[in-house]
Amino acid sequence: MTFYNLLKLGHVACVVISGSLFIYRYARLSLRPGRPLPKALKVLPHVNDTVLLSCAIGMLILLGLNPFSTPWLLAKIVALLVYIVLGAICMRSLPGSRRQTVSFVAAISVFAYILSVGLSKQLIPL
Repeated sequence: MTFYNLLKLGHVACVVISGSLFIYRYARLSLRPGRPLPKALKVLPHVNDTVLLSCAIGMLILLGLNPFSTPWLLAKIVALLVYIVLGAICMRSLPGSRRQTVSFVAAISVFAYILSVGLSKQLIPL
């Protein structure tokens, strides 16, 4: 297995973990609004996202890709920033509120867009 394949495998695994943790944290906050999240559920997403980003940067370096001259990569980066903002709004909103629900649905939609762009390598995946 090449180093690139290891980075890609790590990136994909971290994507799955990132999405799963976001959904789990939302469900936990919604179902148990009075109970705060355990510290591990507050720290683990940041550690995972750091590994995810490190793998992505490693793949970019190995492939010699410039995200600012590759439209689909730039779209993923912009969408990632939107996803982060929506996720923060969701996690900081009052559990069960319309704001939390709307930001969650929007964040998951952006997450799905990021996945589809990554798989298709197209700015507008079909």
